Amino acid sequence: MTTADEVEDRQPRLRRFGPRDAIVSVLGLGLVVVLIAWGLPTILDTSWSAIWAQLSRVRAGTALAMAALLLAGLLCYTLVLMGALPGLGRFQALRTNAITSMVGSTMPLGAAVSIGLTWMIWRTWGFSKRAISSAILVTSVSNLLARVALPVVGCLVLVVAPIEAPQVVVNGAMIAGALGTALVLVCSLVILSDRVASWVTAVLRTVLSPVSRKIREGRGVDRLITDQRSRIADVVGGGWLLITLGMVGQFAFLFGLYWLAARVVSLDLPLAELLCAYSFRQLLTIFAITPGGLGVTEVGTAGLLVLFGGDAGAASATALLYAIYAHALVVPFGVASLGAWWLGPGRAAAATGSLSGWAGEAGDGSPTPG
Repeated sequence: MTTADEVEDRQPRLRRFGPRDAIVSVLGLGLVVVLIAWGLPTILDTSWSAIWAQLSRVRAGTALAMAALLLAGLLCYTLVLMGALPGLGRFQALRTNAITSMVGSTMPLGAAVSIGLTWMIWRTWGFSKRAISSAILVTSVSNLLARVALPVVGCLVLVVAPIEAPQVVVNGAMIAGALGTALVLVCSLVILSDRVASWVTAVLRTVLSPVSRKIREGRGVDRLITDQRSRIADVVGGGWLLITLGMVGQFAFLFGLYWLAARVVSLDLPLAELLCAYSFRQLLTIFAITPGGLGVTEVGTAGLLVLFGGDAGAASATALLYAIYAHALVVPFGVASLGAWWLGPGRAAAATGSLSGWAGEAGDGSPTPG
């Protein structure tokens, strides 16, 4: 049986890009093109001429303001990284966030690659294996729970605000809000309570053991819940304030970017409805099968904006304009940060070290920071 100490000694590696990964990558990128080029205008019953007419409203001043909101969101997330990894500097955290945001948002298999890069970069900066693995675990869980909790906010907005929404939207929001609340509550209790942690471990082992030999042998679930919860509690106990402020600040500034994108293309919807659509977009990034959720999130959120009564062309332009900033504009910043690390001291030592295990086990489902 693999012990917790043995797990700590493993270093993540960048996954080997095999034939199966190549096929999945091509299919994923192809799906992005189909969803945006064909699905967006077809499903929403609009045209590219109508979408481009709305996008042409963007002026230089507004474009710079949107870039500033994106940068503010990236800066806020540095607090999350600094809270999860004590001793990490603000500039180091900003470079890490730029690299992982670029990789996770644009590359197939981006989640696994970003985990491996994060490990190697932080090791060259002198952080211990245990501190790094705990920080990656905490940021991954924090990102997942934040994106699950946002639909709870959207549900509350639908209930409290005077929104004329179709019943199917209200029902979906209520279901998402209830599931999000339950998941956040269970995860919190697992961290805080030994009894709840043992109960959840037993339930998951019972449910998953028929399909997993590793779980039948007592690995997997026990390590994730029993062994790792103490790490999360230790990190969160000292850095919860920075992590919370960073998460709230990041999503607040990025919602500001979403709101400005809607206003500049003349999408005439109230603030509350835009907040619901934004929270739904963040939830979609968890389940999307394309790099960074590209295509899936644009069609999904634009469709929701249309259900709220928005113009189809303006709704599509809003989704695309936000995607341009969230996915494309982080690329030059991420490339520059990765290049600076690659050419800097200590990188060669990390590259020649023993890189085995952890990221490959994490898989593509692990959420990326940022």
